[in-house]
Amino acid sequence: MIMLSIEQGRAVASTVRSASLLVVTAVLAAAALTGCGEDQRAPQSSSTTSASPSSSPSPSASPTPPADRDGDGLPDLTDTYPDDPKNVPQQAPITVECEDEQGFSSLLTITPGTDGLPDFTTVWLTKATSCEVEGAITVVTDTEKAAYKTSGYADQDISTLYEICAEVDPDDVYAEPGFTASREQVPEINASLMLCPKHPYAKKWREAVKRGQRDIDLEAQGRLFGPGTFRVGKEIKPGTYVTTDVEGCYWERQNKSGDIIDNYFTNSARRVQVTIRSSDYAFSSERCGEWRPAR
Repeated sequence: MIMLSIEQGRAVASTVRSASLLVVTAVLAAAALTGCGEDQRAPQSSSTTSASPSSSPSPSASPTPPADRDGDGLPDLTDTYPDDPKNVPQQAPITVECEDEQGFSSLLTITPGTDGLPDFTTVWLTKATSCEVEGAITVVTDTEKAAYKTSGYADQDISTLYEICAEVDPDDVYAEPGFTASREQVPEINASLMLCPKHPYAKKWREAVKRGQRDIDLEAQGRLFGPGTFRVGKEIKPGTYVTTDVEGCYWERQNKSGDIIDNYFTNSARRVQVTIRSSDYAFSSERCGEWRPAR
């Protein structure tokens, strides 16, 4: 057994206490260092998370605007006239059944033209002698409205005008030399010319209308008249009149009492002439056709 003196015992105890203090100090220091490290790593982890691309919102794609070819602000899907910025009403393509000189029939289409008029070009090439529209044609375009008004029709159907425009008949009576359109034919031809001003017979039609309009004006003036009895100065004008190609023609000039001043009868004549005086009360004729001013 080792025996220590009192002084040696004290020295050993002091050394043990010092060593214990060093161990405790080291443990505390290590704990402090560990705590500091954890505090420093936490903010770093938070910063890394916020910088991740997955946490930021992705930009949304802009919607593609609907197609608008004519730039009128109306999408093509809802624009009745997608190629016309003015959206002028147009007639739908019209189907006509036409027959040519050989008697062959075919279905043809009249399409809306670029100038606002119907396009009859394809139909005219067939030189159809007669055409018939399948169904009625309702007035739609401004040109059709003007033509309808001119025609004098009363049923809101302009199929007849389209048929007249479609035909290029070599025997078209309107195109015959010297043909004079009647009072009823003048407005119909004028209306047709509004729809097809470039018709192959357009020039001849206009000449027929011009002659017809001249007769309408003469009739309104009392200088063109047919069979019957007319008051001179009231219903007809005095003057020299002629009629042509007559058979069984009879006329007479009358005074106020109804007595005959002068008269004439012929079985057949190429030309008959009469002078009606202002002193005559009335003039009467039968089977003499149409009287017009002598030239």
